[in-house]
Amino acid sequence: MRDIILNVVKAPQIFFAKQTIKRKRQPMSIDIRSYQSEDFGYIIPTLRNIEQQLLALPATKSGMRWIHHQDTVYFYGEREFDVPYDEFIRKVSVCHAGEFYRDSVSTDTHVVRTDQQGRPLHQVVRIVALPQPNYAAFMGKGNLDVYKLEQLDYSENEQRVWMYTVHSPNGSAVCDDGYLAFRRVGDGSKTSVSFLACQNFPIPPLMALLRLDKWTWLKTKLTEHAYKVFCNTMFNNIQDCYLGIKFQVGRD
Repeated sequence: MRDIILNVVKAPQIFFAKQTIKRKRQPMSIDIRSYQSEDFGYIIPTLRNIEQQLLALPATKSGMRWIHHQDTVYFYGEREFDVPYDEFIRKVSVCHAGEFYRDSVSTDTHVVRTDQQGRPLHQVVRIVALPQPNYAAFMGKGNLDVYKLEQLDYSENEQRVWMYTVHSPNGSAVCDDGYLAFRRVGDGSKTSVSFLACQNFPIPPLMALLRLDKWTWLKTKLTEHAYKVFCNTMFNNIQDCYLGIKFQVGRD
């Protein structure tokens, strides 16, 4: 109950003045050595199956797709940038997907394995972000805090980071898996950025208390709006990164 009250107290700052929130790196507190090489790619077959399900559906005008289950949402979003692919990947690193998240306030990355060019192949990342959507803080929801095992794949025409959530210190996520991919379009004069997510987040405490989650139509509407805002903001952050514009929320 104390944590719920503290979250509600912080809600006005998160909703109305998030740029005043102090960014502070949260250190890694799990034993990285407990994970084996095969653990980093464990989630990939499942995500490929989810990808097939999502791409079989028609996209909205904004290029997004959803599949709603009782507690889990599958999501896919894509945006094409009028930027040459080779130039894009020189300026934007797929290795730092968590930094592009909407309202990300902390990322701590530990590279476990690299390729011959020194690029990360396996890494462990702790990501902390403000409650999504922001108004959920008024319902007692706390920050997203997750540890992910990430496997990175590189080819001539695509770079992709696969993300597998293995721990959430505050219980803010049951699962938060997916990928971020940069792909060459056609002759390479354009770049496609796609994001896939398989997510199960606990219902905000006060929303659960009022049993608002039982109103399926309301839950679906709020969920899809939240994903639209999150994904569009993430794509905007990626664009700002390419342009060299500061995109992080909060103050250092």
